[in-house]
Parts: sequence; C-alpha cells; structure tokens
Amino acid sequence: MKTLLCLLLIGATIDCVWGQNPTFAPRDEAYTDPSLAAFVDQLLEAIDKRDQHFLYSVLDYDVSGIRGEASGISDFKQEWNAESDSSKVWPLMKRAVNLGGVFLNDTNDLTGRYQFVFPYVYDLPLDIEDDYFNIGVITGKNVNLRDGPDTASPIKSQLTYDVIWFLDGDQYGQTRSGTNPYGDPEWYQVETYDHRQRGWVNWKYVYSPMDYRMFLFKDSKGSWKISAFLAGD
Repeated sequence: MKTLLCLLLIGATIDCVWGQNPTFAPRDEAYTDPSLAAFVDQLLEAIDKRDQHFLYSVLDYDVSGIRGEASGISDFKQEWNAESDSSKVWPLMKRAVNLGGVFLNDTNDLTGRYQFVFPYVYDLPLDIEDDYFNIGVITGKNVNLRDGPDTASPIKSQLTYDVIWFLDGDQYGQTRSGTNPYGDPEWYQVETYDHRQRGWVNWKYVYSPMDYRMFLFKDSKGSWKISAFLAGD
C-alpha cells in the first residue's frame, strides 16, 4: 500500500510522505488570469445578490445541468428552479467556487468547453483501480475526525487535506447521518486512503470529485462562460 500511495506522486500533485496518508491541498488558479479573476468576482457578487440575469448571461447556450446532459439554458433554469432566490443552485455554486479552482489540460476535450473547473477537488489524480464515487478529500486544516456523527462525540484525530474513502453502508452499516441545508447528509463516516483511520466528519469539510462542479471556458469573444454545473459522472 505504501508503494501505491507514493506512486500517485508521479505526474500528480498529491502530497505523499512515506508511511503517511496522502493529502491533496487546495489550489486556486483563477487569479492567475486577470479576465478569469474578474469573472469570478462578478459571479460571486451575482450569487450573493441572487442575480438571475447575470447568471443566465454567462451560461453557455448549450449548458449542461444536473443530469450532465447538454440541455441548454431553458432546461437549466427548470432543473435548478433558478428563478427562485431559495434555489439550491446559489449556495452550491458558491461553495464550489469558494473552494478554489484549477485549469484543466484534458486532451480528450475536443470541444474546448472544459478549460477550468471549480472546485479543485475534481482534479484529484486517481489510480485506475480507485472507486471514483467513494473517494474524497478533506478540504480544511485540523478537521475533527469524530467517533460519532455529532459535535459532542469524542475526537479520534484531526485530518488536514487528507484523501479519504466514503464508507459503503452495505459493508459498514450506518455511514450517513443527519441532513444538511441542501438535503444531503450532515455527517459522513470516512476512512483515510491508507485505511488506518476511520471516523465521522461534517459535510462542510469533505468533498468528492463527483460532487457538484462548475466547468468554464473562454469563448471566441474572450468572455468566460459556464459550460456545465453538475454532479455525478
């Protein structure tokens, strides 16, 4: 297992210290490009104001929504109920953007519509044998790994940007608990990638590469557009 963990270093940015669980620290490359930095600032302001007009103006005409299909702006509005200030699209987008994003160098993207992604977690280098849907990243420093799914539960250890597994309920029993404001679990039972530590973490401090992510590209006029906001494969 130690050999496998350190092999992930090759061509990747996973940090590996011999005998320790691999970590994947946050990156935010948006502010390395002035035009993208300006776009992100405008987008965050629009999210806070629930500015539907701005959001629709920066959606690509062929934008992909929740299902991951290129369904267009009209379907995007309907899927997300984006006309409502209480739509989940606003806080979910804000969380993804605030985690920081990275430029992609995907040679399989023949459309050029997937140049940048929020959050950085999507760019986690994965081994071919990894289960993409059950792997994740701790997104904070000194995040409490607890014995049970509540803040009164004893702290077993603390994790900082660790790569983790989301445990499967079929094998481990209860692995989810509570409900967060967006209808997803409040607590997750996780295990470090090296299988040495197991416990519960709050949803605010863990993210999956398959969770909600936003893809951006710069169009022929030099404007940044959202080509997709989706979860899943």
